[in-house]
Amino acid sequence: MKLTFTTLDVFTTTRYTGNPVSIISVPADLKRTLTQTQKQAIAKEFNLSEIIFLHLPSPTAAEATERQIDIFTSHAEVPFAGHPTIGSAFYILHVLKEKHVKTLITKAGRIPIEETEEGGVKAEIPFNFHVHSVTFPSTLNVDTQHPTTSIVKGMSFIFVRLPDLPILAKADTQGNINGYTYDPSKLDDGWQQGLVGTMYFVPQGVDEKGRKKYRTRMFGTREDPGTGSASSALGCFLAVTEGEEGINVFAFKQGVEMGRMNEILVEVEREGGVVKRVLLSGKAVEVMEGILEV
Repeated sequence: MKLTFTTLDVFTTTRYTGNPVSIISVPADLKRTLTQTQKQAIAKEFNLSEIIFLHLPSPTAAEATERQIDIFTSHAEVPFAGHPTIGSAFYILHVLKEKHVKTLITKAGRIPIEETEEGGVKAEIPFNFHVHSVTFPSTLNVDTQHPTTSIVKGMSFIFVRLPDLPILAKADTQGNINGYTYDPSKLDDGWQQGLVGTMYFVPQGVDEKGRKKYRTRMFGTREDPGTGSASSALGCFLAVTEGEEGINVFAFKQGVEMGRMNEILVEVEREGGVVKRVLLSGKAVEVMEGILEV
């Protein structure tokens, strides 16, 4: 069995920066043939933070407005992840030019997608934002305990606010303060599934468009160049704890210390003090294409 793939760098327009993701196209007649074990083995072989299996429609359904994607890390399938979502949307709308596609179907739910005026894509992400009772200490900021949140069940993050960029540069000395990334046992009852990473962030003021700026670094089993799910969760947390009613817009810059800068935009609509809507935006660029044997 041969499958084609395309690798994109996401949250950037410059090749070899951003966060790479590989999109593996699965023809409709192979959807039931490709097993979960095979998918996980392929993901491990690519050894990226995530890869995507894009299920193609049958020839008779080519004009369907929805596309199903499965998202895998090298260790497990995940219900949602940000840069694979933006990468998939960009690939479908800009590379395949299937402008009629309006929705991605993920394990976390349906995700409406659209092009942006700036040449990128925007996705209205599924969310079930939750702040857990457990907090964590950090040697980089010992003045407080640090909160743990989930953007959806299975995607959880500890947030460590730091005072400046020199301390952010030391974040790799501590890494993921959850310990093992795939140990969700400390989360609230009913939420103990998936992964738990750690995102460090430093406020950077407001840009010329009024967006609140932050520099970030995120660690799971390793440092991730650009994490849309963690950025979305952080946007929700900031909007709820210190934001305003209405639309809160955040511009996150991640991966600078790795030499793979990512620019991630998150819009969070807050109403009555709770999250009502989350939009994730970004750009991408093609890097390579190939064929893999299964």
